[in-house]
Amino acid sequence: MNTLSDRSIRFVAVFLFSICVASALYGQPIAPRKGSLKQFEKSIEDGKLFEVEKHLFDYVIANPTDEEGFRLLARLRMRQTRLNEARSLFKKALTLDPSLTLAKIDLASTDLELGETEEAKTILNGIAENEIKTDLVRLRIAGIYAAIGDCASVLKNTNRLPLRIQTTSALSLRAACYAELGDRNNFTALIPVAKSLTKQDPISAYKFAEVLSRLGLHKEAVELLSLLVLSAPRNFEALLLLSKSEILLKSFPKARMHIQQAERIEPNASELHFTQSLLESEQGNNAGSFELLKKCLAARPNSERFLAQFVLIAMRANRPGEAVRAAEQLLTLQPENLEYLYLHGAASLQNNNLQKAETSLNKFTESRPNDSRGCLALGLAYAGQAQKLEEARSQLGRCLVIDPGNYEAAYHLGLAYKTVGETAKALEYLEQTVKLSPNYSPALRDLGVVYLQVGDEAKARPHLEKAALLSADDADTHFQLSRLYNLIGERELGKKHLEIFQKLKGRKSGGM
Repeated sequence: MNTLSDRSIRFVAVFLFSICVASALYGQPIAPRKGSLKQFEKSIEDGKLFEVEKHLFDYVIANPTDEEGFRLLARLRMRQTRLNEARSLFKKALTLDPSLTLAKIDLASTDLELGETEEAKTILNGIAENEIKTDLVRLRIAGIYAAIGDCASVLKNTNRLPLRIQTTSALSLRAACYAELGDRNNFTALIPVAKSLTKQDPISAYKFAEVLSRLGLHKEAVELLSLLVLSAPRNFEALLLLSKSEILLKSFPKARMHIQQAERIEPNASELHFTQSLLESEQGNNAGSFELLKKCLAARPNSERFLAQFVLIAMRANRPGEAVRAAEQLLTLQPENLEYLYLHGAASLQNNNLQKAETSLNKFTESRPNDSRGCLALGLAYAGQAQKLEEARSQLGRCLVIDPGNYEAAYHLGLAYKTVGETAKALEYLEQTVKLSPNYSPALRDLGVVYLQVGDEAKARPHLEKAALLSADDADTHFQLSRLYNLIGERELGKKHLEIFQKLKGRKSGGM
């Protein structure tokens, strides 16, 4: 269970002391409650947090038994993401009035944000039916249940809402839960409903499109979003979501057109740059994607979504040092996040920080022992350390048990035997790799090399020649072909591939 930070404890202590002093000084509330609170609430919802903060704080000090004042101050702290303080203030409001339903809902939401899922669920389950006075309150409860992942409770609440709300504001919640529960018929029936909302309720239509996108139903998302942007061509968020789905469907010209349309609306938005980076990455321009993500992070340096994508693209762009730094920042924000541990391990591995990689990947695989990504990465971290060859073999072998089709694990297991001259085992695993992935050129090349080592030029030749066809720019493949042709007396071919090797090596050296 999370505990309050020292800062939050000091805040609450000073705050409660101030209330005691105010009680002694004033004795009675000094501000007109109804008008003041209504104005405070409006200011908070309008985002005027700085303007209202001092006035609301003074009001609560002067009215220490006013539960609504505490609730609103807690909402203010919630909007400021001072979550521990918000939680304490919501609890204080509920101490003054245990039936304050809105405080219960907000407390549950705050607990959820703090990672206290079970506490949030307990609070929601404790809200009696007669406490739910309005449809808006019920809808908020359903929304928090959705964030918790309790679809039975989501549907129980949304099914009690009027039909007009079920088919508008609650539509995306219902859709996500039908999909989660595998109820294809009910889910599919909601798609035409969402399409009918593109003019009258674009917000609900957009939220439904988000559900389609999260589920990977990009064709359906494009159909819905195309209708939405047709009726609202300046809907920036819809244009970007449409672009993302088109990118994933490989409809790059359409995606670029909609990105340009969005750019005319908000040319400097970080979300725009993020979507542009996805387009560049999917088209193989990792360097361009990398630069766009740097713009995103300049605007929002602690965005976990931007940082995670930056790590991936930095690795693809062969910028492992920057990938490691971004991954370290992710771990500063969430030290126990398993995906961030994996990203840090993978980036550290590429940057040859093998000890760092091993530490993060060990933590990852302890929690996800059957995740083939982590298994392989940890095996490679071991394989890079000469003194841990046995651990590498054991780990890579385990990867093949988890996933017998993991050709990369088979390949690196073959290399682990090739390195120390155990040619029989090397041949076994490299042959297995080629069976699993017939066009994996590194395995074809290394299999050819081992056949050369054992003097079987006839078997080496087809593997090396195929590797050269698949990866014409791989210098080492041409060097090995040169060796092969010289061994079998085809000197001209040997000379040709030696020249190609030298040219490729010279180009590589010149670019360093």
